[in-house]
Amino acid sequence: MSASGSTARAFRSVVEALKLRGKTVTSVESTTGGLISSNIMKIDGASSVYYGGSVAYNTKKCKPILLNDAKLHASLVNAPTNTAQPGDSDGDMYKRSKLDWTSKNAVAFCEAMGTDFCVAEGGAAGPSFRPKDLTAGFSAISIAARNPSTNKAEIVHSGLIESSHSDREKNMELFATSAARELLGAVTNDDGLDRRVDLRTDPQQLSEIFANPAARFVVVNNSKILFSSETSLGLLTKSEAEQFVDSEITSSNCTFLGFTKKSPLFTLEAAQLFDDVRFMDTRTQSPLLDFTENQIALTTIALMNWQRSTKFCSKCGSATSFTQGGHCSICTDSDCATMTFPRNDPAVIVAVTSRCNSKILLARSPRHPEKMFTTLAGFVEAGETFEDAVKREVFEESGMKVDDDVQYLKSQPWPFPQSSMIAFRAICDSTVELNLDEEELVEARWFGREEVRKACKVQGPVMRTEVAAKALENDPSLTLLVPPKRVVARELIEKWLSESDNN
Repeated sequence: MSASGSTARAFRSVVEALKLRGKTVTSVESTTGGLISSNIMKIDGASSVYYGGSVAYNTKKCKPILLNDAKLHASLVNAPTNTAQPGDSDGDMYKRSKLDWTSKNAVAFCEAMGTDFCVAEGGAAGPSFRPKDLTAGFSAISIAARNPSTNKAEIVHSGLIESSHSDREKNMELFATSAARELLGAVTNDDGLDRRVDLRTDPQQLSEIFANPAARFVVVNNSKILFSSETSLGLLTKSEAEQFVDSEITSSNCTFLGFTKKSPLFTLEAAQLFDDVRFMDTRTQSPLLDFTENQIALTTIALMNWQRSTKFCSKCGSATSFTQGGHCSICTDSDCATMTFPRNDPAVIVAVTSRCNSKILLARSPRHPEKMFTTLAGFVEAGETFEDAVKREVFEESGMKVDDDVQYLKSQPWPFPQSSMIAFRAICDSTVELNLDEEELVEARWFGREEVRKACKVQGPVMRTEVAAKALENDPSLTLLVPPKRVVARELIEKWLSESDNN
């Protein structure tokens, strides 16, 4: 059975959301006939987020694929009678038993497989039903998620999807699509940074938000951000943040970032350089943060970099001041009063692969640690399309002429100092000799899947020289290192790894 466009889009959204957050998932199905698993695996790069699942289709014989757990199997085969309520029909009890079974399995499989999420589904699709009083299909869908505080799996969603008919094929797709949408809701529950643009022009509301005891502050120190650990930002209270400045923090001398589910967020620059190891390089450290904190870190650095470079008016040279929660620079000369807003410089980044798709071109710049290779990148020039920038940059840096079919893939903020990376895929003839721009690149090479896949197993912020050196010391057989997860260069590399030769 082939999935409809809406089903395919739902599962693509799930896979992209998981990849963006660096999370993983497994599944258990008993009614959809493997549609959840098969639809996930159709998406490029799904193997990086999906650990496989169980299709308990023949319920009487499926104990081995239910973790060989007798209780899980019994809860599937035998509907409990001790949960009956007055007026319940056999169908009502059957539906409740499926909710019970999917909840137990979602937790059990999430724990057993070591994933961040598990979606479990079970019910009846039709046209023949047991018990007999069912006349239309239904599905119980439960989602388990790993609690980061306890590292234990717990249910975050459990509910019924009810159909109005007994068309088996339509119901199977309906239930699979519903499972995808519920899973997407669970995965994106960390809604990220809500920027609340509407509040920036209201000083009164900003002042009230600033006074909220739940408000937290991100401190920047010479382009570094305060972390509380290798993988967590330091989100400080107002009194904690004031130790890094010379005067009282107010709503007018710090920058409003927006809201997370927990609190309003502001950022401020430290008054002096602090020799404090908690201040870390955002370029190398932010990929280790979770989805929301990564957004906070990149937004903070982008705004602080922009504010440092916008202290004087570009038209008349007068001093500027910042309004709209720190998101607008205005010239203090009343005759000029030019307003300036943060800007991003577009840059392209591209995975260049061989025509047979068996090799990828990676390069190392002078600022990278030893054996640290990544995809080619460069700035878009005035009057240039993104696609033309890809062709020009690849040729200038490597001497390679890519084919005309340059494909856009995605984008990522990269505020170092103020860029937005637009990612592409390009193909060229790998038999042509490389001709490097030695001012831009130290070296560039074609790599095969085996050595790139091995490099992807190295954990941690390998863009840091000491981390890269330690990785090479631990495994001298490594021929290269690649950027860490959650940066677009790594996503380009992993997408290529998920493909096959001549794909």
